[in-house]
Amino acid sequence: MEVFVSLDVVELGRAIRIALEAWSAGIRHIEVGTPLIKSEGVRAIRALREALPEAVIFADTKTADVGSLEARMALEAGADIMSVLGAAPDATIRSAVAAARELGGTVLVDSLGLGDRIFERARVASRLGAEMICLHKGVDEGVFSDEGLLTELRGLGVKIGAAGGLDPEGVSKLVGLADFVMVGRYVTGSEDPRGAAARVLEAARNSR
Repeated sequence: MEVFVSLDVVELGRAIRIALEAWSAGIRHIEVGTPLIKSEGVRAIRALREALPEAVIFADTKTADVGSLEARMALEAGADIMSVLGAAPDATIRSAVAAARELGGTVLVDSLGLGDRIFERARVASRLGAEMICLHKGVDEGVFSDEGLLTELRGLGVKIGAAGGLDPEGVSKLVGLADFVMVGRYVTGSEDPRGAAARVLEAARNSR
């Protein structure tokens, strides 16, 4: 299971420090969070790529329109993956996928706001060429707890992941169910980000 550390902070310097500590703990997947992109722009992606040239970098753009443009902005700045909202029009997902394929990148579709339409939109997103789908419980909503939905989405031919208030205990419950997890506050809010990242990684490596 891949573990992304979500840099949902607004100061670039702090984000880089946390990313470097997470990397030293063994994390190889870094998310440039939506608040960081809004605060610092795509230069945040460039800075993380410069700081960690070998990392897998996910730009959480949560694109809702102009899919091709935003995919190009993120990937040309150094991201490997960018996100489109599952609630976005099919044309937006399609155009983001086309641009990502041209640039050698990947589109992740985020489930925020879909409610009971998650399965329907996940199926459409996979048909349109998205390679990753994240079941996302937002900060304002609480903690991810939809393990059953992860099982329902198996078989779509895409990577299925989860995000939303996860800690080591929550991550351990998803081993064997999720292909990837996004962990933010547990690491970014810790006084010891390296230690927190190490505990999350250990939980992800343990069998159920």
